[in-house]
Amino acid sequence: MRRRILIATQRRVASRQGLTLLEVLLSLGLFLGALAALSQLWYGGVRASVQARLSTQAILRCESKLNEVVAGAVPLQSMTDTPFEDDATWTWSLQVLPGPHANVLLLVVNVSHPGQGGLSASSYQLSRLLRDPQVWTDAQQTTTDGTTTP
Repeated sequence: MRRRILIATQRRVASRQGLTLLEVLLSLGLFLGALAALSQLWYGGVRASVQARLSTQAILRCESKLNEVVAGAVPLQSMTDTPFEDDATWTWSLQVLPGPHANVLLLVVNVSHPGQGGLSASSYQLSRLLRDPQVWTDAQQTTTDGTTTP
């Protein structure tokens, strides 16, 4: 009896020496599915990394340009789609609007990067209230004119 069981087990083991076509296709399908899922995760990570880098750059460029306007390095007049000197793919716009109070201006700076196919497009906008420099110039002119006349 024992010998019969041993022979039957040996026959089953001997008859099964390779993989069936169904097993190969199933394992190949699982491998390709896992590969597709991992590639989508990788692509999403790369896209998020590029978007974060561009957003950070847009914020820094916007702050820099707004500070240049406030410091007087850039004229205080509205401009549209002016390219940056260091990278022409980045553009900036400046709007000089009347502020909510007398003698106050509202500066709105918008920085944008078009990207390729809209995947890596980025833009940022900052606003700042600024006292009208013309008020200071007029006040200084009045003061100097008032002190020079006897």
